[in-house]
Amino acid sequence: MILSRETVAGIIGGLIAVLLQIIVAPALTLFAAIPNFIVAFCVVRAVVCPHQAGAVLPFVLGLLFDLIGGGPVGGMALVLVLVTFAASRAFMALNNDTLFMPVAIMLLSIVVVELLYGIIVVACGAGVPLGEALLYRALPCMLYDGIIALLLYPIAIRVMVGKPLGQPGTPILR
Repeated sequence: MILSRETVAGIIGGLIAVLLQIIVAPALTLFAAIPNFIVAFCVVRAVVCPHQAGAVLPFVLGLLFDLIGGGPVGGMALVLVLVTFAASRAFMALNNDTLFMPVAIMLLSIVVVELLYGIIVVACGAGVPLGEALLYRALPCMLYDGIIALLLYPIAIRVMVGKPLGQPGTPILR
């Protein structure tokens, strides 16, 4: 197994996301919204490194989230694997070297993750109506996770890929 820059950065980033989820996320809770650093990291990684975005890291991080968070075990793991796969394939197909496409794919992916996870939690017997779960938990969490992903994206581009940020279409002199 060859450890590339993307793989090592993904493993270290995943560990940091788990630590942030355990230590920082409970302190940033607003009403029922808790930021999900794991979701933001997995979605950003799927867009930044679409060729390296496999199913193992999202599955492991999703399973850790389920074990930490108290939700249905395997729910977030399933949702993260499906959504990160779709996000990486969508980015490979739709990438046009503008900032709009990665941001749109990341935000749409986060919306899908929160909606699917909310449906799974309600289906597994959370005792909350679906409308309330989506309105009072999923919607604020989508906003929180989207802001985290937007803040994480430039850092991930620099660390995971190492390509400099620049204007689309301008040649990079080396």
